Formats: sequence, structure tokens, C-alpha cells
Amino acid sequence: MDFRPARLAAMALIVLVTGCQLPAPQGNTSDRDRAAPAREAPQQVSTANQRLTQLAEPVRTDTALAWARYYLINDRAADAGELLDQVDDGNAQTQDQRYHWLRLRTQAWLAAQQPRRALELLDQRQATLNGFDAGRQARMKLLRADALALDNQLLESLRQRVAVDALLDSDDQRYNRKLIWEALMSLPLETLESRSKEATGDLRGWMELALLYRDPQANIDAQVQRLNAWRETWQNHPAARQLPEMVGALQQAARERPQRVAVLLPESGPLAPAAEAIRDGMMTAFYSAEQAGNPTPDLRFYDVSGADMATLLQRAVDDGAQLVIGPLDKEKVAELAALGTPPVTVLALNYLDQGSRQAPLFQFGLAPEDEARQIAEQAWREGHRQAGVLYPHSEWGHRVSEAFISAWQDQGGQVVVESTFNDDDLGDTVKNLMATVRRHDGSAGRRTEYRPVRGDNMSFLFMVASPNQGRQLKPLLNFHYARNLPVYATSYIYDGTPAPRRDQDLDGVRFVDMPWVLYQDTRLHHLARETWPDGHGRYNRLFAMGLDAYRLQARLYLLRTVTGSDLPGVTGNLHLDGARLVRQSDWAEFRRGEPVPLPRFGGGADLDNNSFD
Repeated sequence: MDFRPARLAAMALIVLVTGCQLPAPQGNTSDRDRAAPAREAPQQVSTANQRLTQLAEPVRTDTALAWARYYLINDRAADAGELLDQVDDGNAQTQDQRYHWLRLRTQAWLAAQQPRRALELLDQRQATLNGFDAGRQARMKLLRADALALDNQLLESLRQRVAVDALLDSDDQRYNRKLIWEALMSLPLETLESRSKEATGDLRGWMELALLYRDPQANIDAQVQRLNAWRETWQNHPAARQLPEMVGALQQAARERPQRVAVLLPESGPLAPAAEAIRDGMMTAFYSAEQAGNPTPDLRFYDVSGADMATLLQRAVDDGAQLVIGPLDKEKVAELAALGTPPVTVLALNYLDQGSRQAPLFQFGLAPEDEARQIAEQAWREGHRQAGVLYPHSEWGHRVSEAFISAWQDQGGQVVVESTFNDDDLGDTVKNLMATVRRHDGSAGRRTEYRPVRGDNMSFLFMVASPNQGRQLKPLLNFHYARNLPVYATSYIYDGTPAPRRDQDLDGVRFVDMPWVLYQDTRLHHLARETWPDGHGRYNRLFAMGLDAYRLQARLYLLRTVTGSDLPGVTGNLHLDGARLVRQSDWAEFRRGEPVPLPRFGGGADLDNNSFD
């Protein structure tokens, strides 16, 4: 599952800039803490400052606070901050004014995406915070938790939220527990597993609940059994009284799953080897559930080679299928979609065009475009604004690069240089690319290491390349003084088999890939090797797709009915975008020629260090 601090932060900021205040917590806090209607402020902050100089205290501070709140609500965090800095909390004559100034100034830093400034402010004003009553201190601790989440300190944010939860009233608790769950979904799974063993009290209960949901290989029956056991153990836990919706839906999903599933795959033709890998993956998941003594659906396989899709679909329905998985061929998926809404749910194993969110059938695949968009989103969260793009001179390379560029520019990013390459001109391509970049930043002709600086020049390179191409491109970048340039790549850069001696030339390249490839010592891996000792070679990722396709037959209900729900799978974290299942991959970096899984990192990465340890 991919790191999602942006989503977590967005939830907090919605509260900050629309309501600006949450309902008052329990304690001695009175109705004076509740937000009054926002007082309309002058359009220009300079006018507001001028008018404030004409007012005497305490009216001046009260007016500045009201106007700052108005600016925050209207998405003018910088103006709100400027106004608050004009009055400062030193002018505040009452405890009420000091509280509201500190709260608004912290909110303004958060709305401006500057969590560290917010944390510094709270640390500097610790003596003031200690003077507030218990209710106000609890509200400020929630703000600190928001700041920690925005600063990618998810574990510390989580601890803060759990610690303060009992001090909140029911409305604040609903908000707080929703963000507790989001943080648990965003923490790296390995961090969640290791820290849960040392956690105590309510925090441990939260972590154990998240672990049973996030297990990427558990079948739904095992998850329901573990949930029942968790409820017995944690009867008085906050989550037992307010179970996260996606966890509660597991039981309903288990009841709603289909009893008979039709699988439409080709048994001959060019896609037959890929289909065989998917079929083997599905059967491995089936055997795993069967060995655990859990219910399994009646799987029936149908050969789509040369078949008419309308006839084949009707045959599957007549045979009692309640869910259809397949077909794999994109043209056959389109043929099936053209028939309109099918009589049963269909999970196609390929995507239609990008605008197919409203298609009459669900679509699941391993689209490299999803990886490209994920990289663009992550790079933006890290603070990059100017990118370079390097990709093969082919229709496929152009399609993947376009997905990245579109997502990058939609966020406001700029592409400084874009270049294609052929296998016989790699040297000239890299030389010209770096020359173009140096001309852009005024360092043309210098034989010095290129220093990527966010906001000033190309601070990272998005590279689409095969392992063989990457093993040549990265050393060429190093030769042309771009050793410190972060390079991000799709899973195409790694063939899935560790080869340290060959891949040491890829050291420093970060890429996205599925958990099945990056973590290979799991129970399902052992079962797969026992069942299919010859392996699946270059179709290994499609084998993983088969595993997740089987798991989806029992979880489509959950993904369809619970807004924001997802499935931690072996191919990545899956969620629905309309009719399309979108996959978020894990991150890794080549070190000493081996892919090392990375924590799901956020902003603040050190360009000079070229590492996310």
C-alpha cells in the first residue's frame, strides 16, 4: 500500500480552512471556544493592516483574529498569517485572545503546508499552552497531531491522537479516530508490525486492528475470525465502540461474496502464457484458502480463444456464475463493455481507455501508467517542481511518459527537458539532455557535479527504461556529473530477480514495484514455489495479479460500498476510481545492486544525501 500523507493531511486541512474550529472538547472549555460567524475582512490585507492601526486594544486584537479567520476560511493562509504576525500574541491581553491567536497562527502555517513552522511555534509557546485548561490543551494537541502528519511523522502523530482521544467530546473523537485510522493505513506495514509489539494500551489495540485488515495475503474468512477475536480481547477499546467502516464491512463482504465464479481466459494464442500465470495465481490463492479450511467459491474456467463474448458471457451466466473474471485481451474487454450493463458483476483483467471510469464493468490490470502517475504525485509531495523526462522512442514509452507528464503538470509541475532514446544512441542522448539542463540553469560548460535544487532547476529525472537500458543510462548520468540527480523509474527497470553484480550500475535509482516482487519470503511465496516449482519467469507479476484477482472476488462488495476503502494486495494497494481499480505500488531503491524496499516517504527528502533512510 502506498504512503498517503497527502490524503491524511487533506482531511485535516479541510477542517482547518472551512470550519477553522472543531466543536469544543470536554473539560472547562466554555462556549467562547466555539467559532463565531466569520467576520468579513477587507479584500486587501494592506487595507486590513491600515485599519487595525486605527483601533485600540482589545478591539484591535479581536478584530485581527476575526479577520484572520475569514482569510483562512477563504483559502488565504498567507494573508491570515501576515495579519496575525502584525498583532502577535504579545498584544493579547486575555487568555482567550492568546488561545485564539496561537490556534489560528498554527492553522495558518498548516494551511500554507509548512508543518515545521507550526511545530516550532507550538514548541516555543509551550509555557502558554500549559496555562490553558484541559479542553483547550486537548484541541491544541490535535493541531500538533495534524502538523506531525503533514511533516510525515505519522507514528508520532498517531501516538498524539491516541493519547488525547479520551479528553475529546464525541464530535472531536469521530474526527480524531478517522485520522487515527488513516494514519494506521499510511504507516509502512513493516513499521506497523514492529511497533505493535512494543505498543501498550489503546495504541496497541489500534495497531492490531490495522494489522488484521492490512494483511496483504489473508483471505477474508481469516480476517473475519481475527476481527471477532480482536473484539473479544479489546471490548472496551475506542475502535470497538466505533469500528472503522471498512473493517466492519468485512463481515458483510464475506456474506455477499459469490458462490460460483466464471473465469474467462484464453487457452491458446499469444496471450495464453500470460493467462496461464494468472490462472496459476488464482489457484494458489484458492488452495491457500482451502488449506486453511475456509469456504471457497466454485471456480469454472472458460476458453475465450476465438469465442464470441456475448455468447460466452451468457453461457457462464446460464451455468450459475454470480461473478465473471476476465477477459484478458483488451479488444475482448471492449467487446464485452459494448454489450452494456452485464447481468452479473464482471471484473475484466485489462483496462479500457483512461476515460472509462463509467464503464459497465470493473477493470483490473497492471497499467504502467498508474505507476507513472504515482511517481508524479510522490515527487510533488517531496517538494520537487521541475522534472526531466527520459523514455524509449516507442509508442509504449510515449504512453507511459505522457501519463507522468499529464499528472505532473496537473499538479503545477514543470518539465524542464524531455528526451527519447534508442538503444544505439544512449550516450549522445544523455550528453544532450544534461547539456540542455545546464543551459537552462546557466551552468553550461562546467565540468562540475550537477547540483539539483528544488525550484531552481531540474531536481529529479523520471526515467522509463528496461534493466539493460537502465544499466547503461545511470552510469552515463554519473559520467556527465549527474550522480546526485535523483532518478525515479517504473517497475520496468527491474525484472524481479535479484542480480547484484549486474544491477550495481543501477545503484541510487528509486522505483515502484508490487509487494509480491519486493518481499519474497512470505507464506504464499512458499506455497507458490511448492505448487509451481518451475516458477513463472517474466510472468511473475501476472501470477501476483491472479492472486489479487481471486481475493477481489470476495472484496469487490467492500470496495464498492465503503467510500475510501482499499485492498492491501500483493500487487499493491487497490482502490476503486469509478469502474477502474487503481494500484498504488511500493517503493524500492537499488543499493549494492539489490532492490531495497523503502519506507513510504513524504516531503523533506535530502537531495544531497540521495537517500531516504
